Amino acid sequence: MKRVVFVCTGNTCRSSMAEALFKKILKERGRERDIMVESCGIAAVEGMPASPNAVKVMKEEGIDISSHRARLLSEEILKADLILTMTKNHKDYILNKFPETKGRVFVLEEFASGQRGDENVDISDPYGGDEQTYRRVADEIKEKLKNVLARLEKS
Repeated sequence: MKRVVFVCTGNTCRSSMAEALFKKILKERGRERDIMVESCGIAAVEGMPASPNAVKVMKEEGIDISSHRARLLSEEILKADLILTMTKNHKDYILNKFPETKGRVFVLEEFASGQRGDENVDISDPYGGDEQTYRRVADEIKEKLKNVLARLEKS
C-alpha cells in the first residue's frame, strides 16, 4: 500500500480538504485499499478542527470532515511514499528540515502536472476567507488530484 501525505500550514483548510477529496476519488475508483491518505501542517496546532468553511465546502462534496483534527508534521508522517505540499515554501521547509525526503516531496501542482517549475505552483491559503474562496480552492485541489491519481496509476 502506498502512503500519500498532503501538507499545508495549519492542516485545517487546504491539506485537510485535499485528504478528504483524494479519499473520495480513491473510493469512487475502487482504489481506497491501494493508497493510504493522510494530512498534516508544518505549523499545525495539534487537535484543531477543520475550519468551518472547509467543513461547509466539503459537505457540498458529500464529505464530512467535521471530525478532522489537525496534526503537526513529524518525521514519522514524512515516511510516506509521496508528500504533496500546497506551496513551494512548504516543500522547501520540508527539504531543509528533512533532507531524506528528497525525491518524495513535491508541490501538488508540480506533481500533478509532471513538470518542475517554480511559477504559479502555489495553492493560495483560504484561511479567513469566505465560502466562495474555500470553494474555489477546493475545486483547484480537486482538479489536480485527478492528475495525481493518474500519475500514481502509471507508476
